[in-house]
Amino acid sequence: MSKKMNMETRDFGEISISEEDTISFISGIYGFDDYKKYIILKDSPEDDIMFLQSLDNMELSFVLIDPYAVFIDYNPTLNEDDLCELNSTGTELKFLVIAIIKENIKESVVNLKSPIAINPKNRTAKQVILQNEYPLRYNIVSAEEGNKC
Repeated sequence: MSKKMNMETRDFGEISISEEDTISFISGIYGFDDYKKYIILKDSPEDDIMFLQSLDNMELSFVLIDPYAVFIDYNPTLNEDDLCELNSTGTELKFLVIAIIKENIKESVVNLKSPIAINPKNRTAKQVILQNEYPLRYNIVSAEEGNKC
């Protein structure tokens, strides 16, 4: 069992984490290349909205959303280099997309083109550029309206 440590976060105050909770990025998130250690936080286990909190900079936190919650037919295709770096065949990867939440919720978007791919087996991650044609800014609200019966 690994040692627990306390850390201060931007949105959740002080939390206790262990080494198994951390995710190591192979290369940093675009624009934040120097930060490679993160933890995923959420209010409750069934939430589709989470926070990617940097362990190196408490002010650095991204809002993440399960892409399948906003785009049911999401089917990401990675190139061979990304699969190799993640030590993956692709089948076990978990995908999360970065969201930009605006004050007017109707202007909120997610980046479907460059998701974060996580290999849960070795806790490595990488923000990838998909081979598929997905938008960089996909409106969350129009997606929800499209899913209504």
